Amino acid sequence: MSESLEADLRSWVRRQGVVVWLDQAGHYGGFVDRLQVLCDAGALPYEVRAFRGSHLALMMALDGAAAGTERVPLVIHLPGFTEETVRQTPLFELYAAGVRYRKALDTLVTEAAAGRVRPDQIASFKAQPDMTLAGADAWLSALLDDAEEGIGAQLQAMKPTAVFDDLLTGGCLAGRIGKLDDEDALWERFGVWVGLPGFWRDTTLPPSRPRAEDMAFVAASWALCVEYVDDLKRAPISQHLACVADLPRPVIETCRAVAAHLRGRHAGFYQRTADETEALLADEVEAARAEDLGKVDTFRFEEDKVLKAALAALDRGAYDLAGDWSDMRVGPKPTSTSFWLRDDPTRQSAWQLVSAAAHLGQTIARAGERIGVGTSNGGALEAAVGAYVERGAAVDQAHRQLEQRRMALLYPQLPEFEPLRTRLDEMRRAWRMWADAWAREFNALCQTHGFLAGASQQQRMLFDEVVKPLTQEAGTTAYFVVDALRFEMGEELYRQIVGTPATTVLLKPRLAELPTVTEVGMNVLAPVEKNGRLHVSMASDTGKVQGFQTGEFRVSDPETRKRAMHDRVGGGTCPWLTLEEVVSRDSTSLKRSVAQARLVVVHSQEIDNAGEKGVGPAVFDHVMQKLRAAWHLLRDAGVRRFVFTSDHGFLLLEDSAASAQAHGRRIDPQRRHVFSPVAADHTGEARVALADLSYEGVNGHLMFPETTAIFDTGRRPMSFVHGGNSLQERVIPVLTVVHRTASGGSSGQYGIKAEASEGVAGMHCIEAKVEVLTQRSLDFGSPKDIELALRVPDVEGVQVELCQTRGKARIAGGVVVATVGERFELFFRLSGAVDARTLIEIHHPSAVADVVPCVPDARFAVMATRAPASPLPTPAAGIGTGNVSWMEQLPDSGVRQVFEHLAAHGTVTENEAAAMLGGPRGLRRFALRFEGYAQKVPFGVRIDVVAGVKRYVREGN
Repeated sequence: MSESLEADLRSWVRRQGVVVWLDQAGHYGGFVDRLQVLCDAGALPYEVRAFRGSHLALMMALDGAAAGTERVPLVIHLPGFTEETVRQTPLFELYAAGVRYRKALDTLVTEAAAGRVRPDQIASFKAQPDMTLAGADAWLSALLDDAEEGIGAQLQAMKPTAVFDDLLTGGCLAGRIGKLDDEDALWERFGVWVGLPGFWRDTTLPPSRPRAEDMAFVAASWALCVEYVDDLKRAPISQHLACVADLPRPVIETCRAVAAHLRGRHAGFYQRTADETEALLADEVEAARAEDLGKVDTFRFEEDKVLKAALAALDRGAYDLAGDWSDMRVGPKPTSTSFWLRDDPTRQSAWQLVSAAAHLGQTIARAGERIGVGTSNGGALEAAVGAYVERGAAVDQAHRQLEQRRMALLYPQLPEFEPLRTRLDEMRRAWRMWADAWAREFNALCQTHGFLAGASQQQRMLFDEVVKPLTQEAGTTAYFVVDALRFEMGEELYRQIVGTPATTVLLKPRLAELPTVTEVGMNVLAPVEKNGRLHVSMASDTGKVQGFQTGEFRVSDPETRKRAMHDRVGGGTCPWLTLEEVVSRDSTSLKRSVAQARLVVVHSQEIDNAGEKGVGPAVFDHVMQKLRAAWHLLRDAGVRRFVFTSDHGFLLLEDSAASAQAHGRRIDPQRRHVFSPVAADHTGEARVALADLSYEGVNGHLMFPETTAIFDTGRRPMSFVHGGNSLQERVIPVLTVVHRTASGGSSGQYGIKAEASEGVAGMHCIEAKVEVLTQRSLDFGSPKDIELALRVPDVEGVQVELCQTRGKARIAGGVVVATVGERFELFFRLSGAVDARTLIEIHHPSAVADVVPCVPDARFAVMATRAPASPLPTPAAGIGTGNVSWMEQLPDSGVRQVFEHLAAHGTVTENEAAAMLGGPRGLRRFALRFEGYAQKVPFGVRIDVVAGVKRYVREGN
């Protein structure tokens, strides 16, 4: 006891300097006297002074010891004093300057003895009257001396976690189970470490002679109970757990350490122990509420309770509560180590969907139900755009991300699937109500103040105000015109680029021209305005905009846009590249292409095309990856100035047909707008004269639904729509990036090792690791994390949905962020037009580092989810690892012959296979390795037995 007390006191002095010890009960006078003797002998690193009845004597003893401005290591012992009584003494000034120290003898006994003797022995000693420090020293010494022989001494020298490792792996201690004395010593030690009570041992131990694992189970089971109670925000219900509150804090911390160790090192044992222990706590399970549970899900029922409670919170609009619970488990910095999520991707998926739903609810609440711009204000449109940028865009981003996660993660195998799907449907409706309210208010502002913003926010002025000035500087400027890049997506791109060294990054909004369709917005991104006005060419038969007149020609397609831009900025050339062309070329090739150009235009239609095909959410992140990759590649090619913008935004709607709005004949309107020669007002619509948009060469009016509704056109409903006057469609990003220095070269080359692993819940799985292949410089600038993505090299039209990771990787922004040198598992799904089996390629999508792609030596099933847009390649033409046909991946001619026959005819009997494989021995080898072979072919194969005849049968094409 005395040793423990001195060590604690020494620690305080080292940290605080002057320590004033208030010993109200006067327990420590003799101890302090012994310290003073040691101090006088120079055996202590601090001074010791004590009050012994005379303030004057103590003040004189302190004269010099506490003088000066530097902190002096000093202990002042004041027996019989409290915080109040010391104020009435001459020592108060010194007390105020120092740090108060108190240590009740009862507390000291608990702290010093916990983990060395059993909690019941501690409680028994503390119950004795007239307890003294000397008596406590003698008591503890006697107990420890009794345990210093045989296995007791060995156990006393071991850590509890090491003993569990030994028992669960068949170590030397496990081999001694069966000897009564050794068992008794181990039970004694478990009582000391985790406070194991006798009744719990009697409840959980089997009636037969215990094995090593049985003893480990009993102690681990109790440690889990202690962790659960310590994490609980109320007193436990179960009578089994009532005594946990009386355990010393060090014993509780040991139990928590044991539980954490078992979760990390013995997951299977932990799971069995937790489940069997949970069965003994039926009353606790019944009474538990999510609000009462802590940060650690010790038992499976805790995870279940909290998930159900989070769904209920979403239902009643308690988004912050649902968000807190989900952030603890799957947030950017999770504070809860839920064992039950770690090895269950389906439960992770459920929580990620809860997190995305809660985030959408939170952003809607922060944005508010109204834009909040007065209709009498000047600059009302600009103020509305500012409100959308500050508050509204975050809502649309949260809604898009929720739809992306829903498409990738929501499958019937998820726990609580039906309630979860219902909550997600409700969040769709919540977003729609919010978007409709903002759309009505925005249209009302436009009706009052005009639909055309000031010049600095007009799309038609963008080229001359932003792009052209950049091209007048030396070098090349890259102009990215991205179809349907919504403002919030530009904001996401901004966040990914803004931290680049020696780079100026600016993001500003502009309002797209009306109607917000490609034939208007994409052509207006070229220099077509004259004195702020646009000369419109419109088809008389279809009522659609064909382009804009500028000088002697009409800008209506990529070629004429390129011509208008080149004429305005000059330069030897003006390359017009698609986004796919840029990312498929290397920086050397790109450097040759842009060498004589002031302006290079990068055109992307991937977002709009995917949205029109109904697969937008599955593709959006891939396009963002390509945009970043193109930026990196062009910068490596010498381009230092970039402008990213779009023609219009979009709306993501579900059940759009149910809310379709009638407008005359179904053939008159487009989805979100209609041209009309007459000025007719319709209920639920906003109208603007084309002349008020400063359009020349055309008369009439433009009408839109005042909400996010679509017009009833009689065509199939779409979830991806644009053409109207909502903020989601009109506010476009203008992202400028200016690099002050050239791009630094990559410091090394990386490779990827990957192989197929066992999937779960309809998800495929690969186990992979990023490794350094070559290091061309010191490691100071090398990335610690590498972005990876999946793509399908041999079948067109297959979408890859990244679902979950396990290990040293995470999914962020549609890519896998993997730690270099660390293994991880990636779960994913493949969907396409027809059932197929395909290879996947793991690659580095953002072109930041030099990473060699990898094609695992296995094929994965594609789930058919939609009708094929075009015929798919035949399996025999498929590409294998390293562009080798799938047939060449098979090891020998006999195996190839079997699968070639299956591809052509669909079945092979066992006798036919034996003939192809050279006889019964070859057939046996084939049967043993069949699963591995089947992973390499682009179709499924099953084994049937019909009338006693075994045969191999092809599944799918």
